Amino acid sequence: MGGLIMNVTAQLTKRELEVAEYLAWGASKKEVPDLLPQKKGKGPISVRTVEVLTKSIYEKLGIQKVSELSVWYFCTHYNISLDLSPLKRRVATMSLLLLVALMEVTTNSDFVRPAPVRATRSAMRSGARKTRREADALELTEL
Repeated sequence: MGGLIMNVTAQLTKRELEVAEYLAWGASKKEVPDLLPQKKGKGPISVRTVEVLTKSIYEKLGIQKVSELSVWYFCTHYNISLDLSPLKRRVATMSLLLLVALMEVTTNSDFVRPAPVRATRSAMRSGARKTRREADALELTEL
């Protein structure tokens, strides 16, 4: 999102906000008509109407993709800063990565698998062979 210039102060209609919310949360344009509340005395809106509303939303916000719409929606509705610098992003990413790494190091090793049973059996077999060979060698020397 290097050159993203977004109109954060754009005023959307109530219906545009509803459509933007569903799209931001991951609904497809075909799903939105079924999710929107119906107005009294009218049926659900068509997919074509959702496409027209989406185009209007994109023009008002100065965006081109649904991912940019999601950024706009979550930043404006959950008070997240839009001007997060690359340095701040890297620091936040490294902090989260360090946190996850520390959690992996400090947790119990419950996820370590025990040695397979087959290896134990084959070791026992080879040990049994050695004792048989040794016993046979002893018998030969006694003769």
